[in-house]
Amino acid sequence: MLKNIFYVFSLAVIPVILAGCGSAEGSYTSDAKFSASIIGKLEQKAIAYEGVYRNPVIIVHGFLGSNMLDKKTGKNVWGKFSSEDGYSISDEKMRALSIPMEKLKPLKDIKDDTVPNGALNTVEVNFLGMTFKENAYLNLVNVLHEGGFQLEGAPLDPGKNFYDLFQFSYDWRRDLQENAVKLHEYILEKRKYIQKQYEVLYGVKDFDVQFDLIGHSMGGLVSRYYLLYGTADLPEDGEKPNITWAGSKYIDRLIILGTPNAGYLDTLLEMQKGTDLPPFPPALVGTWLTYYQMLPDPSTISVVYEHDQNQAVDIYDFQVWVKMKWGLANPAQTEVFKVLLPDVKDPVERRLIAFDHLKKCLQRAKKFKEAMSVLATPPPDDVKLYLVLGNAVKTTRKATVNEKTGELKVIEYGPGDGKVLASSAMYDEREGQKIWVPFFYSPIAWNNIIQLRAAHMGITTDPAFRDNILFLLNCVPTDRHKGVVDGYRTNKQE
Repeated sequence: MLKNIFYVFSLAVIPVILAGCGSAEGSYTSDAKFSASIIGKLEQKAIAYEGVYRNPVIIVHGFLGSNMLDKKTGKNVWGKFSSEDGYSISDEKMRALSIPMEKLKPLKDIKDDTVPNGALNTVEVNFLGMTFKENAYLNLVNVLHEGGFQLEGAPLDPGKNFYDLFQFSYDWRRDLQENAVKLHEYILEKRKYIQKQYEVLYGVKDFDVQFDLIGHSMGGLVSRYYLLYGTADLPEDGEKPNITWAGSKYIDRLIILGTPNAGYLDTLLEMQKGTDLPPFPPALVGTWLTYYQMLPDPSTISVVYEHDQNQAVDIYDFQVWVKMKWGLANPAQTEVFKVLLPDVKDPVERRLIAFDHLKKCLQRAKKFKEAMSVLATPPPDDVKLYLVLGNAVKTTRKATVNEKTGELKVIEYGPGDGKVLASSAMYDEREGQKIWVPFFYSPIAWNNIIQLRAAHMGITTDPAFRDNILFLLNCVPTDRHKGVVDGYRTNKQE
């Protein structure tokens, strides 16, 4: 009888008790997950705050991340697409998107009429008379707006008086060092704007405005170069540059998202075979210097010979490219060369021009890669470096090359965001080395690393990213602002 009573009790009561223990509210044992965090009063005040202790933010987009237009005609050449763009690319657009090739002329002196025209926040596609828009960097902008930041050009929220969120738009085809110089000019321009607002609103003149930079993908390379070297050019004599931390004068925090600090393999694969969507041929992709600057770091041993996988391929050797018929050295790209060099009628001359451009790109990229791999001296105390990366997508790690045909074949994958390996984002120098140690080491002095289960663009839509980035920007003081907390504590004790 007692046993039966206990049995009935267990069926009726124990589940209720367990359900109570497992509920979210006030429970020690709940394993519930939630789709959104609660914004408390302290964070609400931080979001509403507008003043000198809140650093303005600059977003530095990644590869393909800005609209591009022909400054002569005003036509958009990148950022707005039709259904046909998924199948072919017109000769006109191919010429507009390529970097012009001129023999014996330095890359920095080669100019064209294609210029950046604002960050690519949304991708616009026209199909059967209808227009579709897909988010690109709009997700990141929206997250920061949730945190109270006001995007330049957008309507100001109630209670906000000025813009403190900016987007640096640059030519993603051109030299990253060149773009670092333009970033410097942009920072000075926005710094002057913020200083004027502080003077008008708070009576503070010439405030030492510093920015928090958020660099996504290739934008992290532009930002990191600027932080390390400022506007200094790469040395011509082959020597590695001296790290000066010149950019720290204007950068308080650098937050890098999914950046290929040690390069990524798809750059080489796409210069051999071209891209599928959009359908860019290898010779077009091969005109962009930035692709070479994001090649896998030689130390990672990412490309080996098919019949001797212990031998790494020197992917910065011009003769290797000629032998393997990669990119601009591919004789099968004859028809593309006709489009890119319409004024050059001799096919031999076109090939020589392409070879010259290839050689210059490889030389410049190698210098850039060496500059970015220098073991950094300790950064100034008032500069913090943060990394957010994806580690849940199978990402190309290693490829073999056939010595006779030059064909590349991926043989190994690793964790990453689908484009950039987690080890590349961290610049984990254990990658590719025969001697293993239990702790990662890097030439970059990271202050913190956050790993997310997200793809390359999905990083900015991850809820964990949103919660961490807004707390970091709004509530975590850097060294230059710690005096605010110290002063509050002193007054509180008194």
